[in-house]
Amino acid sequence: MKNSIRHLNLSKHTFLVERTIFSNTFPELKENRLRIYLLLCRVVGVNNKGLCFMSIKTICNEVNLSEHYVKICIDWLARNYFIEKVKSPNRSNAYRVLISPDYHKATKQYFSNGHMLRNRYDMKNDLNGYCEIPVDVMKGSILRNQTDWTDRKIKALGQLYLFHWIAEYGGVDPKVVEYRNTRPVINELMYHTIGCSKHELSKCFIWLLRKGLLIKVKTVYRKNKFSCMNELQYIGDLSVSNALPTDEIIEVLRLTIIPDMKLNDALVKTGGKIQS
Repeated sequence: MKNSIRHLNLSKHTFLVERTIFSNTFPELKENRLRIYLLLCRVVGVNNKGLCFMSIKTICNEVNLSEHYVKICIDWLARNYFIEKVKSPNRSNAYRVLISPDYHKATKQYFSNGHMLRNRYDMKNDLNGYCEIPVDVMKGSILRNQTDWTDRKIKALGQLYLFHWIAEYGGVDPKVVEYRNTRPVINELMYHTIGCSKHELSKCFIWLLRKGLLIKVKTVYRKNKFSCMNELQYIGDLSVSNALPTDEIIEVLRLTIIPDMKLNDALVKTGGKIQS
């Protein structure tokens, strides 16, 4: 089925980030450290060895920092087991992105999980889980402009990708966040996870809407007659679906940069009922 949806930008390449990175689990992983870590994750992509080769100069250009500050951040990430510096023939700047460490808040100590494998299966089963993010999202101003792109906005975007299942929900799971009466209604777990107020997180979502990284879409949910609980099931977007009087119309948030495979799954599941 052809995936020609004009309001969506489709990406063939993704990268993995543990969900704890977009939370308040690691209070010291912030600002330049956070951006360099996400850049290295982007370069690794879905390589289960976690290896990447990147010169200090390239990192400087990507995150708009001096060589001095980049080296300080790299050293901190390596010292606290987020990455590992790897010796490689003819490669002076080789790194391995590790499964994020365990963190003891009282002592502010980090404990390595470097023995764990960094792939979809193991990351899903290590109790942390992961977000799979299109490579195109983590380029340009999101890494370079800390005035516009605060840590909170980056974490809010990461959390949205974590709960964004277009085939199942038409966008972000409405139990996590949906739009009602022109305002986002947010599950309290989400803003507690990020470590901010509901109002602050709401402002992030409104900002992401203005930037075009999110859109609001009215979707049709119908009771699943094959479910013993009569659960509501997403059947398609309102603009291209024949809604019944008993259906529920839910306005969901939809990310505009998504993996093409996820859109294909949604088109197949809904019979093409995704608005163009």
